[in-house]
Amino acid sequence: MRRIFLIQMMLSAALVSTASCTAVGPGTDGQEQSESGSCIVLYCSRTGNTERMAQAISTALGCDMIEVVPDTPYEDDYNAMLDRAGAELAAIEQGDYPAVATSVENFDTYDIVFVGYPIWYGHMATPMQAFLHEHADLLAGKRIALFASSGSSGIGTSERDAASLVPDAVFTESLLLTSSSLNSMESLVSVWLEEMQISDNQINADMGNNKIRLTVEGGRTFTATLVDNTSAQALVEQLAKGDITVDMEEYADMEKVGTLGISLPRNDRPTTTGPGDLILYQGHNFVIYYDTNSWNFTRLGKIDNISQTELKAALGEGDVRVTLSLED
Repeated sequence: MRRIFLIQMMLSAALVSTASCTAVGPGTDGQEQSESGSCIVLYCSRTGNTERMAQAISTALGCDMIEVVPDTPYEDDYNAMLDRAGAELAAIEQGDYPAVATSVENFDTYDIVFVGYPIWYGHMATPMQAFLHEHADLLAGKRIALFASSGSSGIGTSERDAASLVPDAVFTESLLLTSSSLNSMESLVSVWLEEMQISDNQINADMGNNKIRLTVEGGRTFTATLVDNTSAQALVEQLAKGDITVDMEEYADMEKVGTLGISLPRNDRPTTTGPGDLILYQGHNFVIYYDTNSWNFTRLGKIDNISQTELKAALGEGDVRVTLSLED
């Protein structure tokens, strides 16, 4: 994973005080989620630093935001909190995760999940580790962007924590801020989102009501939801005349690509792909992504409810023939 390191040296005693998890606030089991867009910000924060980062991301993109809350509140006493954090990290190494009061039923409507946390003793804070452990299956195939606050520790160990907890997710660049850089938080968050080529327009692109089928020769059939743009509308019009079969080749270990045999109108914009994204390239190439890539593309839609592992297995290695048809 690429990282943006914004680490300012501080007293080591501030390591945990800049970012530990809170036990109050929204995000508990059963919280109602809004439908503000296709991103969500998950975070935990004791002193408020990580929460401020989460709010900046949510405001910039119009994302839902949920706080991950430990089942038992952390102690107000700093040393007691440090002792508990250390004990929980040791327990996690043995496979024993602390209880959290926050749960999410599914992430189906979200294209990207932002995960924010403080860094404790170099690791991801334990409540967030517990949350990711409990929701690993639901997060499979999702793009995850990590952001963290820290005293002087780097973000690398916590990135490895995340990759181990959610092995089937696709991780983008990470963002690390310290108390020394928090005054510039909004501009740094903005630069980070620009680096990932994520904008409110891309995140909140309206999905249309049109569904298509993708049938892999000799294999599975998937449904996909198309976005609401002229490119997807033109594809639907062509499919109304008959199915389209695309002979697709493997490219760069991240996509299958083949010509549609027709040209569709282009709506190119900076896009970061994820598993299941359907892309129109140069007006006539149809692309199924199973990994991330950033370029100027036309987004057509996304395969419904598919993880990266499932998609790669269904498409197989090498060439594949896929037939597109309208959903009945």
